[in-house]
Amino acid sequence: MIKTDIHSLSSLYGDQIVRALMTQLRNVGEFPVNLLKIAYIWQGRADQRRQLEELTAHQLRDMGISREAARREYTKPFWLP
Repeated sequence: MIKTDIHSLSSLYGDQIVRALMTQLRNVGEFPVNLLKIAYIWQGRADQRRQLEELTAHQLRDMGISREAARREYTKPFWLP
């Protein structure tokens, strides 16, 4: 059934248009997966920034990070890299 429908579309609109449409439809199916990936990345950033905020001055000094540089990083919104 699907092959017949695609064949009919191809004869009406041309192969190139039908291929482009099929590519777009496949990409729509990836949207939920990509959304979950983004949520996972954002959660990781938020967690890391929260941990950075909790470090002591001694721990920051051991890592070579100033308190001001740490503050700039942990006050960024989670969606910013």
